[in-house]
Amino acid sequence: MKIFVTNVPITAPAAQALTAAVLSISLTNPSVMHAAGIEDRVERVVDGDTVVLQTLGRARLIGVNTPETVAPAQKQGAPPQCFGPEASQYTKAQLPPGTRVRVETDALPKDKYDRSLVYLFREPDDAFINANLIASGFGRAKVYPPNTSYDKMFASLQEDARSRRKGLWGQCDMAPQPARKESKIGASTVALANPGDAKNCNDFASYAEAKDWYDTYFPAFGDVAKLDRDGDGMPCESLLKR
Repeated sequence: MKIFVTNVPITAPAAQALTAAVLSISLTNPSVMHAAGIEDRVERVVDGDTVVLQTLGRARLIGVNTPETVAPAQKQGAPPQCFGPEASQYTKAQLPPGTRVRVETDALPKDKYDRSLVYLFREPDDAFINANLIASGFGRAKVYPPNTSYDKMFASLQEDARSRRKGLWGQCDMAPQPARKESKIGASTVALANPGDAKNCNDFASYAEAKDWYDTYFPAFGDVAKLDRDGDGMPCESLLKR
């Protein structure tokens, strides 16, 4: 199986790291490197990291998370996340309807939403779509255990994209920064400290309370408490059912 990122120049150190990552995968999990995969065709692209395949149906790309454009938050009126439209357009350009793809899966074949979890290789050039998104700066590498076969590769590609400020790394405020929030006393401001993972969904009495906490800290520190497990911008969705 060929693994390469087409039309995405990377630095020499990143190329060396990528080679090492691929070699590591081949040595520790030969079945992944030599898997024939299954052939399918693209029916349509939903957003940057989700597609609908003719045979497998709705499928989520493993190991990459692109900014949201059609998540529940957007359907309720929230604007697309920074660089989300660009990521969606990129995937649509890479995978127009009818495109032949080779599909590889990993340890866990589906997620809780019944979406197939896949690595996509476009035919006939074998372009690795998951990797291309990360290398081009259209998405961030994200670990989804137990599907971790290419995580070392994805981490190397992300480090290169981040260092070169490609895509969202140059257009969006991705780096954690001390958040500033208006103090209730006078007009002075105070810096928020990183809260870490001290909170979980059981600590909140309502969804509104969880969302307020999430919105306070997310812009500066990301989802450090892992309240938004599916990355749709809605933390502790189980509280909506109470």
